[in-house]
Amino acid sequence: MASIEDLLQRRTDLSTFLIHLTRDTLGNVGPSARENLLTMIGDGYIEACSPFGPASMHEPNLTYAATQKVVCFTETPLEHTWMMLEDIDKRDVHFQPYGLAVTKTTARRAGCNPVWYSDITPGRDWPIDAVNAMVNDAVRRATTGRTVDRDKLSEEPIFKLTPFFEQMGPTKYSRKEFWWEREWRRIGDFPLYPRRTVAVLAPAHNHEHLRKELTEINEGWGARPILDPHWGLERMIAAIAQISDEHIGPFPDAG
Repeated sequence: MASIEDLLQRRTDLSTFLIHLTRDTLGNVGPSARENLLTMIGDGYIEACSPFGPASMHEPNLTYAATQKVVCFTETPLEHTWMMLEDIDKRDVHFQPYGLAVTKTTARRAGCNPVWYSDITPGRDWPIDAVNAMVNDAVRRATTGRTVDRDKLSEEPIFKLTPFFEQMGPTKYSRKEFWWEREWRRIGDFPLYPRRTVAVLAPAHNHEHLRKELTEINEGWGARPILDPHWGLERMIAAIAQISDEHIGPFPDAG
């Protein structure tokens, strides 16, 4: 009898990996995507900077125990990472070709969980409506007059769930969908270790210089494969197998 692991490795519609891509600082007034990548590797963790989910607006009134700040990943297969870098109509998130790839197993052991998407297309009641109602009820229970009791609010169980909820469907200015985002999240910072990281992502022209910088941070990071997210699967396999460029092809060497 076959195990599920034996079967899943042959499914090309499912990804073994999770991808975390970095962005330039908004307004280009801070670190670049490349600098952000080196910072997180040097620090040894991906910082959970921003709150997400239907309770994200309540983050200022929550303690760390109920934080809505998360680290985000996408379940996109390695060879399709390029799609996440495209300038897509009505998409308000713009990533750069720098990031990291880890396995789902590594991510799950670190507390990552798939995001639960709820449709918001007008015309019927959706699960997210019930979630929003529970959030509003929790806020009312913790509010006296105009004052919100942060400790009391943070004890509400719904805030343990809300970071893992996301809407899908059209909004006034954008659109988000499960069938290509396939997001995973971890509440709080995500720890990084060279041996638990499948590959570093960066444009090919930057690989040589980047590897030197990674080696200066830690020899373990300097030894990790570096993949260009615009490469195809065959080119990525060759890089992971540490086959040098002159032996990749596309034509056999007559000599």
